[in-house]
Amino acid sequence: MRLVSVKYLLQFIIVFILCHQAWAANTLNSDLRFDTTVAVTVNGNDNIAGKFEYADDMMQLITFNNIGGTIYSEPYVFKIIERSIISKDKHRIKCKSINDRYGSSEIVGTIDFSNKLKPKVHLVNDFGEIYISNISNRGKKMHDKYIPNVRLGE
Repeated sequence: MRLVSVKYLLQFIIVFILCHQAWAANTLNSDLRFDTTVAVTVNGNDNIAGKFEYADDMMQLITFNNIGGTIYSEPYVFKIIERSIISKDKHRIKCKSINDRYGSSEIVGTIDFSNKLKPKVHLVNDFGEIYISNISNRGKKMHDKYIPNVRLGE
């Protein structure tokens, strides 16, 4: 009797350990929960800097544009149409802006946040022009001069 109860106890412990490890591996090592904020330049090497946020189910871009010494900010929200995970923390996405009044249609590209300190964003529009990319030197100068108190991201 005692041998049977020890056998069942060992089986229970083994099953618990195996299930617990599988659960931990799935939640800690997957791309199901992610969130990153990146300082970006909009429209290639333009004078528009921005804050790009990419999370589980949304993308948001807040642009800061210097017009005549006044900074104008404008938010954009993107609906993700397709997402494929190339590798851990590297996604290929296809999205469409919900509130872009300038008529940008679908945007495709990659977002690589495997290096948390220097995430990389490269999104292009239908015409093959760079729509959102990592912040340029011109964008950094504009940020330092006009909006130094706004944290854009890494």
